[in-house]
Amino acid sequence: MTLKITLGDLLHDCAANFADRPFVTMAETGQTVSYGAFEALTNRLAHGMQVRFGSGLGYAAIVLENSMEYLALTYALKKINVVEVSVNRAMRGAPLARMIDQTQAPVLFTSGAHLEALDQVRSGIPHLRALVMMDAADEARRLFPDLEVILFEELLAERIDHIVSPAKDTDTATILFTSGTTGVSKGCMLSHRYAVRTAENMIGPFRVTGGDCVYAPYPLSHIGAAYYDILPTMMTGGRVIMRDRFSLSNFWREVNEYGVTWYMMLGSVQQLLWASPPSDLEKSHRITRCWSTPAPVPKADFDARFNTHLIPGGGYGSTDAGWVVVPQWDHPGGIVLPHFDVEIQDDDGERLPAGKAGHVAVRPKEPGVMADGYFGMPERTLESRRNLWFQTGDIGRMDKDGLFYFLHRVSERIRVKGEMVSGYEVEEGILSHPALEDCAVIAIPGEMGEEDIKAFVTVKDGHSTSADALRAYCAGRMAKFMIPKHFVFLDEMPRTPTGKPEKGKLAAL
Repeated sequence: MTLKITLGDLLHDCAANFADRPFVTMAETGQTVSYGAFEALTNRLAHGMQVRFGSGLGYAAIVLENSMEYLALTYALKKINVVEVSVNRAMRGAPLARMIDQTQAPVLFTSGAHLEALDQVRSGIPHLRALVMMDAADEARRLFPDLEVILFEELLAERIDHIVSPAKDTDTATILFTSGTTGVSKGCMLSHRYAVRTAENMIGPFRVTGGDCVYAPYPLSHIGAAYYDILPTMMTGGRVIMRDRFSLSNFWREVNEYGVTWYMMLGSVQQLLWASPPSDLEKSHRITRCWSTPAPVPKADFDARFNTHLIPGGGYGSTDAGWVVVPQWDHPGGIVLPHFDVEIQDDDGERLPAGKAGHVAVRPKEPGVMADGYFGMPERTLESRRNLWFQTGDIGRMDKDGLFYFLHRVSERIRVKGEMVSGYEVEEGILSHPALEDCAVIAIPGEMGEEDIKAFVTVKDGHSTSADALRAYCAGRMAKFMIPKHFVFLDEMPRTPTGKPEKGKLAAL
């Protein structure tokens, strides 16, 4: 398939084709909507936003827990050609304000759970004009008397007819944030085509059909849930079991109860399942295949214990680059998709021969299949390109048959519990502590096959603090997964000739 269609029109077509089939079920409650009912909710929301906000909205920010309403909102925005700016709900402090305000979005969809964090950064979101609340509207009015506060239900119109967006499929549909390779998190501008190609290229390798049911417990602010799980399922008429967040204690019960047939294990989920006590439910399910990234448990051992098929690593992509390499059913080497070129390069940008490890560089053969740069950061966009190649910041190799193998990352990104963390933003939050002079963070091997964050700090003369005090301080200023697990106090920070913390020496401490 090579569809050229906007996401709003795609939902409309799927709803017409699969109207009465169950589409999404919320695992925690069992609430289920059909394809037809889901599009009706989406259309009511789209019409309501047009009436309330007019045609010049441009961007709308979202800080929410997973829900039927959140998913409907993402498609309603596409129908009225408003760019979705989805922010990780765990964000706090300066990164939260920056992500909301970067596009000058005038409207934020959120819930009472986030009001305290938003109140703490009120001065950092000056362009906000309205809050659409899932709940706690009265509390929002008390905390933000200068903003228009609207309850979500009040936004729903009676009209349920489809709105055809004037957008082209190569226009920006969504801005999702990635840590990129250096500095603050960057807003990747993703087109409708980016989303559709990602989903299309999940269907074949993962053998997705209308008879399938996918388990989707990851945040909708990530491409994993939105484009790897839900969209390919929607395109084939299958079922989605959506959760607010992954729960180890509920996993096997829910996949059995809802008849799940495939799922992805982002972050340390594979290791968590492997380390859990054996259960009769882990063999009585209907799951026929799964995929893990990373995959610390050997395939043969995992398959034997859990009575399933673990698709070998193979696949490769990122929010910036798109879904570039697809895995094979029974081979660890990935296949480069036909609308991408992938090259393994040396430090000077020269192509390396087959079998040699080097920097992974990617370029598209079709418009819109990669992120169209970083919003509001033309210099960062330019830095990420060299000789027309996007520099991923990752290390890989290609064999003589053209199969791709991802090896490891060389950037400042740190992978913690499935989240890609910007080391810069962790340092930024820690350094706001009045007792600290300097800070540098690095990644170290974690217990679940991923990484932990280790922070090295120096304290100002005449001041004192402790690791526990710094963790408590960080809790109010950054997402929980960003808080360093380890703190090391130094008398002096080792530095490079240009004055930067010398992280190579820190890693040896």
